Amino acid sequence: MQSREMRHYTALRSALIGYGVLAFTFFPPTRTLMLWGIGVQVAVILVRQLIQRQVRDPALAGTALMVLELVADGVTVALFAIATFGGIMQIESQV
Repeated sequence: MQSREMRHYTALRSALIGYGVLAFTFFPPTRTLMLWGIGVQVAVILVRQLIQRQVRDPALAGTALMVLELVADGVTVALFAIATFGGIMQIESQV
């Protein structure tokens, strides 16, 4: 994949994950962890710009971006899963 296409792909992936997490912030039991997930994705967008501007070697920048995005996506999904499970447990205790 070309560098420009890869940037569009990763930006779209981050936007979709952030949108998915944002959609669930409207459920009060899970709101805090979901907002942390959105914060992680916003931080990734900012750090991505920083890496692209500061790292001169394209191969190193690509590797750094890939690792950063994988870790951030994993953290976001983990926060989402924990929050969803917590929301289910709270609803279950009310029944």
